[in-house]
Amino acid sequence: MSPATRYERLTALRSDSSFDVETCVAAINSQFEANPLVQIETENANTFFVRRHFTGGQDRLIAYCVFADEMSALMREDSIGHCKLCRPVNGIVTIVDAQVDEGYRKKGIATAVYDRIATDMARGGALLWPVAPEKMTDPEFKVWWRRSPALVFYYPHRERLGFEPRREFEALLNEELAQTRVRESMSQTLREKLANVRQWLSSKFPLTRGN
Repeated sequence: MSPATRYERLTALRSDSSFDVETCVAAINSQFEANPLVQIETENANTFFVRRHFTGGQDRLIAYCVFADEMSALMREDSIGHCKLCRPVNGIVTIVDAQVDEGYRKKGIATAVYDRIATDMARGGALLWPVAPEKMTDPEFKVWWRRSPALVFYYPHRERLGFEPRREFEALLNEELAQTRVRESMSQTLREKLANVRQWLSSKFPLTRGN
């Protein structure tokens, strides 16, 4: 899914009060029950295994546990990392806790896990969103900026970090601009339809010049 498509969906989800959380959760859970253990691959072609499930208790978080090999994953022993997410709110799933053991950091594991989570959530009709940006350190924010450019509009120091605003994503936070974009889109569609009508009329009733 391209960034533009992702944020079009995000904008739609943000304004859609009819989003059905339970239907989304059921779709995600059906994936987990059918195949709780999946293999992931980092950019360096290293493989790891992830066990996916919903936690118990009142919060019932979405959990991904990472293991170095398949046997450890099957035995559920010696995990090397995890990622826990809240249930979808308005179609958005956010990370509440994530960690990779020190000996396995900087190996691309987190990126591979996030990619897997994003795919799983999309199949359930939701989108992955990171921890609240105000809680991020600068290095963390830079990592997420490369993955999700719209995140820059949440961050108070984007200029200091050298990030430029991107108008195509501002509608996520600016309702007035969002409405303006809708009107612009409708106007563009109307102009295109009128142009098509004129072209059709011209083909059916060509103008003839007088002698």
